[in-house]
Amino acid sequence: MYIFEINNCKKQFNGNIILNDVSLKVKESEVVSIIGSSGSGKTTLLRCATLLETMDSGNLKYLGETVATTQNNKIKYADKKTIKKIKNYYGLVFQNFNLFPHWTVYKNIIDPVLSIQKRDKNIVDGEVDLLLKKIGLYDKKNNYPYELSGGQKQRVAIARALAMKPKILFFDEPTSALDPELTVEVLKIIKDLAKIKMTMVIVTHEMNFAKDVSDRIIFVDKGYIVEEGIAKDIIDNPREERTKQFLSKLSK
Repeated sequence: MYIFEINNCKKQFNGNIILNDVSLKVKESEVVSIIGSSGSGKTTLLRCATLLETMDSGNLKYLGETVATTQNNKIKYADKKTIKKIKNYYGLVFQNFNLFPHWTVYKNIIDPVLSIQKRDKNIVDGEVDLLLKKIGLYDKKNNYPYELSGGQKQRVAIARALAMKPKILFFDEPTSALDPELTVEVLKIIKDLAKIKMTMVIVTHEMNFAKDVSDRIIFVDKGYIVEEGIAKDIIDNPREERTKQFLSKLSK
């Protein structure tokens, strides 16, 4: 069974086609990186996958459960109860962290778990402490976001997503707002997650990282999946001319 699958996804904004018949399936423990130029549709694909955008048409499933389906050219989403349950299956880490500035690091991580999943506070409290130790920020648990570096904020955002115990994690350009030194520390956290077989879909512009951490890479251009395959093959020996052009520009 696939953890996540989106099939024949189409999305337009103001008459402009952003995604055109895009399909993606992700197995348990698989790491998939999505690459492509700005405006190619990568982030929109993630937003459709995580219900932040509504597809114009297509099908969406998590763990075999249907979230959205298209019949007679009309998209139909599941009822609120089903969607609420399915939202617990995934986590999303944004490029700009999206932390609450008036909450401490600890509250940013624990509050979503308690308010959404209604789990025992004493148990979750211990889990949050363990997460903070793993990401090297236990000593910052009572600090506020403005007191953290960009890399530390992104690590908190990752811990917040992990605290929900998702089946799959989506990352939208997790290092694009960081300078090179801070990028390294965030990529290390993601690499560590890959080692413990966390299922992940990562939109990234870090090609060497994508090659190292991913099982598969998908190249998206102008709303289409142009090429996909084994990570090393896509980066080192792309087949499609458009992929070659994209990668050659990055290497200059």
